[in-house]
Amino acid sequence: DTPELVRYYRELEELGTGALWTVANKIEPWEPASPSVPIIWRYNDLRDRVMRALELVTPEQAGRRVVYLANPARQDVVAAVGWLYSGLQVMAPGECASSHRHSASALRFIMEGEGAFTNVDGHKMTLGRNDFVLTPNGTWHEHGVAEGGTPCIWQDGLDIPLMNALDANFYEVHPDLNQAVTYPVDDATATWAGAGLRPAGQDWSKRYSPLFKYEWEPTYEALQRYARVTDGSPYDGVHMDYMNPLTGGAVMSTIGASIQMLRPGERTRA
Repeated sequence: DTPELVRYYRELEELGTGALWTVANKIEPWEPASPSVPIIWRYNDLRDRVMRALELVTPEQAGRRVVYLANPARQDVVAAVGWLYSGLQVMAPGECASSHRHSASALRFIMEGEGAFTNVDGHKMTLGRNDFVLTPNGTWHEHGVAEGGTPCIWQDGLDIPLMNALDANFYEVHPDLNQAVTYPVDDATATWAGAGLRPAGQDWSKRYSPLFKYEWEPTYEALQRYARVTDGSPYDGVHMDYMNPLTGGAVMSTIGASIQMLRPGERTRA
């Protein structure tokens, strides 16, 4: 840079502007360049710390007891990778979080415990270990654990960083704090989880899957059946997508989800 250019850049900066050619490759890279770095979080390392939150903070103090996963290279945002947030949430028997909604889409994967439930726009679902649950953007939802249950931990995944990057996020608490259950319990699974079947005359106009809960048993059975007739992907093993039963597409418009099974001795390629 010549002295004249340096002065020129300084003048532009004072006016709240800049020269594109000085940042072009940064803001328009030749190929995607993720600022996130590879990292592994081990459940056995985190579980005791997550459970300690039950003793240290009440639901009222914390809002939600969540230990979030922080990518060490993403100091600018709270993200696990890319524009996705993830954390481990714990609730005790008899607790129920207030109903709320937000522009971020969310998914849950139940890791342990008994008696957990969620209510999405009046559809209450009972949750078991390894069940996969959707709380799509804009839906009223709340979570809890029945009085006779055990402490429950599930992994949350949301596109909060993406919504914040788009200046599009909001968070709203239900005016009644808890919403009514307006459908039979587990009606979404009973209606939309048929093996290649859909109820005659039933329609769904939302841009997300009507099957809010994907139960573990049929999921694992599908993986095992598929494994019997395929060698699987050399990169991902036995790899299947959770899907919207109406469209065959992704479960939500901003977050997809899949599940992988690695068989004993299997090692995938980079």
